[in-house]
Amino acid sequence: MTSVRTTYIALLLVFVSACSSTKTTSKKSDQQAVAVESQFTYLALGDSYTIGEMVDPQQSFPFQLASALAAKTELNIATPRVIAKTGWRTDELLDSITVVKEQYDLVSLLIGVNNQYQGKEIDVFTKEFKLLLEKAIGFSKTAENGVFVYSIPDYSVMPFMRGKDVKKVRAEIKNYNSICAAVAEKIGVNFYDITPISQKVQYDSGLIADDKLHPSGAMYGMWVSEYVDQIISNQLR
Repeated sequence: MTSVRTTYIALLLVFVSACSSTKTTSKKSDQQAVAVESQFTYLALGDSYTIGEMVDPQQSFPFQLASALAAKTELNIATPRVIAKTGWRTDELLDSITVVKEQYDLVSLLIGVNNQYQGKEIDVFTKEFKLLLEKAIGFSKTAENGVFVYSIPDYSVMPFMRGKDVKKVRAEIKNYNSICAAVAEKIGVNFYDITPISQKVQYDSGLIADDKLHPSGAMYGMWVSEYVDQIISNQLR
């Protein structure tokens, strides 16, 4: 009788221990799920300027922006999702964002330099840029409030462009940016003009990547530091 009772007690202790372990595991899983759900998410759409051609991904502007937001707020910032590729035009970005099924706390758009570089029709760019911005708004949890546009940098000042028709390029970039700004304003999205900052490479070679065409991580950092407070005020409200 004693043996049976001892066995019963032992089995009961094992059962209680197992239940306790299951509850602990379940609690940890719930905490992890809450932590993931509470992360601030960011989707960056664009081309080489978004992916950070020639620099380490951590030095690209989306990653530097995420770091700046984490430093200036109490938000738990998730690793940015970047959908961008060197050479992409507006139509190529449109084709690539069909994979996006989620909504994000913050969405950025920087596109158009390859439309200009390849001499594509400006009317087509205008139509496709508007469509991209509408898609970006759809990807945002707070619609247009959670979206911002960066202007196209002025690559005419890069060493790569020496001997080329820089006046023509500069004028075309200005025209493209005017379109981007006008479309953004009409839709109600903030447009941040980083083009004057991009022109500072004329006086500081440290702002230029090794290919003599793209910005360095230091330049991307300047884009972020110039507008991070406005992004917090406008897009995170």
